[in-house]
Amino acid sequence: MNYNARAKKIANYVQSRGLETHRGVMPLAELGALVVFGNDDYYGNPQTRELVRLVFEAAHDAGIDVLGFATNDASEWADDAGCSWAVVLKTDHLDWAKSRLHDAFFESHGLYAPRSLAQAAASGDGNCRYPSHLSQEKPR
Repeated sequence: MNYNARAKKIANYVQSRGLETHRGVMPLAELGALVVFGNDDYYGNPQTRELVRLVFEAAHDAGIDVLGFATNDASEWADDAGCSWAVVLKTDHLDWAKSRLHDAFFESHGLYAPRSLAQAAASGDGNCRYPSHLSQEKPR
């Protein structure tokens, strides 16, 4: 099976429906896989491209195969190619994928410290050292 073609079909579907959901995960039960998708301007938004990179990285770190990736084609009424994207992963762990997508969104938008920074911030004395650009206060 051509998983890039499957990803392209899903990205085109997501774009054509103008889904209000900007990103999500859906199972492909017949393939024992799932799709992580987004409708948040992959080509035009560097934060979205970083989010997708982080999804790829999380899959690699977990030993999960990335089977396919694609963005949508331009629609007949607008030059909107690359707005939607889809990644096909060889896993049926839906909760894992939802968690990674959530983490990738927050990290790519600067709302979480990157994992490498968070790991480096923990010191041997049990205290956490916060980078100057991250607030230690809880949101109100």
